[in-house]
Amino acid sequence: MAGLQALILLIIVPAIAWMIALFLLRRAREGLAREGPDGTQGTSTGRILVFLGYSGTPVVFGIISYVLTRPALDASDAFVNASLVRLEPLLLWATLAFSVASCSTIAAQTGIVRSRLRAFLGSGFGRVLPLSVVPTTAVVFALVLLLFLVGYTDSVRAGGPVASDSALSGAIGSFQAFAVGTIAFPVAAVFSNRIRDLSQRGFTRALLILEIGELPVLVGLVQAFLALGSL
Repeated sequence: MAGLQALILLIIVPAIAWMIALFLLRRAREGLAREGPDGTQGTSTGRILVFLGYSGTPVVFGIISYVLTRPALDASDAFVNASLVRLEPLLLWATLAFSVASCSTIAAQTGIVRSRLRAFLGSGFGRVLPLSVVPTTAVVFALVLLLFLVGYTDSVRAGGPVASDSALSGAIGSFQAFAVGTIAFPVAAVFSNRIRDLSQRGFTRALLILEIGELPVLVGLVQAFLALGSL
């Protein structure tokens, strides 16, 4: 059961979010085309492939995470290691946090590019791209935390001690806090998109808003690191 849950949370959910993002972007691109030649003049459809590449990062990271966590999940499902069974709730919340971070990343990226699609496909590409890449840090941090947890589960599989229930509960709480913190990115993207002029000052303000949205993610990351370090 744990393996199936991990498959859904680490791969299927991010993949669905990614496909929805590409669908919405395609619809927005069709909207520009319906405006006539003025809507698409000076734009490059090849830049959609750029978005397709970096917005798919959560799916790639999810596959990597699933492959790395699968041995521990299989051992837990087979009840061959009682210690790993105790870690199953922590693994569940860790994969859920990754899933939320993936969806938050994709939602923020899509919101930024879709709102500024004409600029992204045209001369404003160099300014919209950095804005849309900032939310990627949420899923990168989620991957780092999962790798940290995989290292701990591997040591338990090798016969290492398991942390106390209170320490495990603290780690679960830290992953919950991290997951909630990643939602700040889509919210920050909404406010950042209100700045339509991406001149020097406008770009700085739009970027600053996104960086403010990253603060809750950093707080959740530090909290999770401290909790995992105490296991």
